[in-house]
Amino acid sequence: MHHAPTYQRPRPAAPAPPASPSDRPSGTLLGETLWRVLIVVCAVLGYRATDGGTLLGLSQLASVAAALGYSAVVVATLTAAALRRPEPPTAWLRGLLSVSLLVVMVTWFTAMGGGIDETWSFFEHLLTPLAALVDWLCVGRRQRDSRWWYPLTWGGALLAYLVVYLFSDAAIYPFLDPSDPTFLPALATLAATTLALGYALVATARATGPAEAVRAPTAA
Repeated sequence: MHHAPTYQRPRPAAPAPPASPSDRPSGTLLGETLWRVLIVVCAVLGYRATDGGTLLGLSQLASVAAALGYSAVVVATLTAAALRRPEPPTAWLRGLLSVSLLVVMVTWFTAMGGGIDETWSFFEHLLTPLAALVDWLCVGRRQRDSRWWYPLTWGGALLAYLVVYLFSDAAIYPFLDPSDPTFLPALATLAATTLALGYALVATARATGPAEAVRAPTAA
């Protein structure tokens, strides 16, 4: 007696493992490292040019955070490369730094009507934010791992800064004075700007980022 052949349901292909840094040319890793070192240098120069500006100022705080954050990214990436491990998951940190710096830049040129005639402003409000944006758009691959809820947490981090700023009684940003009638509209605009920039970064990374994984050849 012959048995009818049973139907085998096709199984979905297993996801390919992420490519390790060793799969990339050493020149690519060197270029990524040098670019992030450049961001650190820009952030340090901008902060030092303020002659020890207060960290209650978002531009100074963002510069210090960028110097520390991108230094950590460089160390983590080089360590992973030395150990022949996949590129470390730095998308959340890099996104937070990029959004913070971009909020600084947008606020400076719009709400505050600032310029870039002075060295500290040139670095803090233009060079460092743009360098971080280029890093997000063109450097590395793990930003394609970004989740749609990331911008909410980035906004939460800036909200924590705002709480500290308000309780410190600092008078750096006139539009963040609770006694001013423009306080609530300014706060809403700042929140909307932060979320818009965050989701723009996530959408761009997920749509146009370089391939993260190298697929193994399929059997014939």
